[in-house]
Amino acid sequence: MSSPRRRALLALALALVLPAPPALAAPLTLEGAMAALAAEPGGTASFTEEKAIPQLDIPLPSSGTLSWTPPDRLEKHTTFPEEEILRADGDRLLFAQPGRGIRRELSLDQSPEIRPLVESVRATLAGDLPVLRRYFEIDFRPEGEAGRWRMVLTPLSARLRVAVQGIEITGQGGGLRHVVTRASEGVTRLAITPRP
Repeated sequence: MSSPRRRALLALALALVLPAPPALAAPLTLEGAMAALAAEPGGTASFTEEKAIPQLDIPLPSSGTLSWTPPDRLEKHTTFPEEEILRADGDRLLFAQPGRGIRRELSLDQSPEIRPLVESVRATLAGDLPVLRRYFEIDFRPEGEAGRWRMVLTPLSARLRVAVQGIEITGQGGGLRHVVTRASEGVTRLAITPRP
């Protein structure tokens, strides 16, 4: 048997015996991250938040829980420094401070300046890309390994951009980890810790 033919048979035999090299992971895309978020069944997480207001020397801290029930119920329940409930459920938005006897409800459909802020988190958790694109220009970037990603949302509405310049959301797979809102009245940093 000729040497080239022998080498070809040897290469074929090795290919059948040796495992194939691992396939390179495809780069994470915006659509892939949204699909991972949409696949999550909901849940509860702890949060800590700091609001940096230009007129104050130190940031204002708060903490509590976030809960998400697909397709459209999101609740932020602040327990420190005082109880406050902010709940978006369908078209309704509830704001309550039980200790002060305050309870207000409004329609998101009739609040064009508030709805995009709610949807920045709610539509992201739902993996609802069409809703996000309705209100924001999206700059998405994978961040290293393990499915980490960063997304910067810039309001499409010039009127909203006067109040909110941008919202930066970081996540991993189907979960959110940080939300940073840059607004005319300061910067709010929300850190999210999933609960088991």
